[in-house]
Amino acid sequence: MSSTRSDVSVLIPFSDGDKEKKETLRQCPSVQVSEVIFNNIEETETLLDYVQRVKRLVAELNINIILPTTDLSTFVHAAIARDFPHIPGPSVESCYLAFHKAYTRQYLDSGESQTPYDVVDLDSPTMLEDAERALEKIGLPAFVKPAAGFDTFGVAKIENFEDLKRALQNLRTMRDENPGFTSSPSAPFLKDYFKQYLDVEKYPLALRDVVIVEPYLDAVALYTVDGCVVDNEIVPWTITDELRFDHKVAKFMTVIAPTSEPEDLQRRIWDVYMGVMTKMIQLGFNNCFTNIEIFRMKDGQLRLCEVNARGSQNIQGCYRESYRNANEDYLYLTAGRGVKYTTPHKTGRYSCAYIVKFDKLERPGNLMDFDQIEKLKVDPDVYILLSAGPDDDVTNFTGSVGGHFCFVFTYGDSRQAMIRKLVDVLKLVVKKPERLTYPVHCGM
Repeated sequence: MSSTRSDVSVLIPFSDGDKEKKETLRQCPSVQVSEVIFNNIEETETLLDYVQRVKRLVAELNINIILPTTDLSTFVHAAIARDFPHIPGPSVESCYLAFHKAYTRQYLDSGESQTPYDVVDLDSPTMLEDAERALEKIGLPAFVKPAAGFDTFGVAKIENFEDLKRALQNLRTMRDENPGFTSSPSAPFLKDYFKQYLDVEKYPLALRDVVIVEPYLDAVALYTVDGCVVDNEIVPWTITDELRFDHKVAKFMTVIAPTSEPEDLQRRIWDVYMGVMTKMIQLGFNNCFTNIEIFRMKDGQLRLCEVNARGSQNIQGCYRESYRNANEDYLYLTAGRGVKYTTPHKTGRYSCAYIVKFDKLERPGNLMDFDQIEKLKVDPDVYILLSAGPDDDVTNFTGSVGGHFCFVFTYGDSRQAMIRKLVDVLKLVVKKPERLTYPVHCGM
């Protein structure tokens, strides 16, 4: 990474204050960060309302960098980049195709074999008939998830038509009871934004609440592939593995860095990534990170799982120890300033990012020991991120993969040492281990 220092003023949408993140951003070696502003959406705002408010802040505070950290914040970034030419960023269209799972399949899929799919409109008067037709097309077992959802919200394995009816009803109920739920934003929340910033005649599903129905893919491995586009050039960064939990419907959870796969397989994985990113660039994606998830099937074929038009909190936590000079946020800070990036080098250390998921959430302090979490802050082989305090309200997810409010990162000089450390940390901090959705053990 070459550098040329200049002042930047940063706004981070869909985010509350984070003292540690602010200090990390100020340590960027390539630019002088003069201001870091965290801003979050208000309860009654739609996405367009929020973007309009952020635009006023950008003008008033002379913001010149937007730092997206979530899927929805990529839409804020893209809209601001369109309306303020001095702010570098991607097109709305490229971010939308990465976000909407059905359109990802239609426009971005570059896997060695493509996955068939169908969609069902939650508000259609013929929803159940459409669902039956979808199963006839896809077959059983199937997998269902909101086309505009993220964070593993609402995913379910479908063994028969009754399972699909139940999943559709659960998703509709969750949407109606929680209209502002950002892990699966509803069409009313999104539609005014898309009418202004997206060609909704080309992408009519943008105005509807739909779920995507796909074959249930019993893959043998899942990889997260991370890289960036700088001045319209693709810069590959890393491939990470994920632990497989055979007893779960959604079998993969917990990122492991670096990958243990052989070089020939890594080259094939990068070929899929480059195919997706080439299409993204053609649609206006630039000066941003993208990580994609790729399945390896039993027959060895690689299939696209999903595309995320942003960096990954999980992978960034692994970069802290497993790679040198690797910080995704710094790319956004230096966008449009002629800073060149290269693939980061490994340190020889192993790391994992474990999402502490529980089958059902309750008061966080009942599930985890926050005093022990505080004590672990001095352990150099542990890093813990919390999205809730011990007495905060938390929302249970609809689906089969549990809910969470905590990420645990552990590090070690070997893969085995890193896993052992994770097991030991969970024994210390989890009060109800029987409730863990993804229990871990040594030897995984």
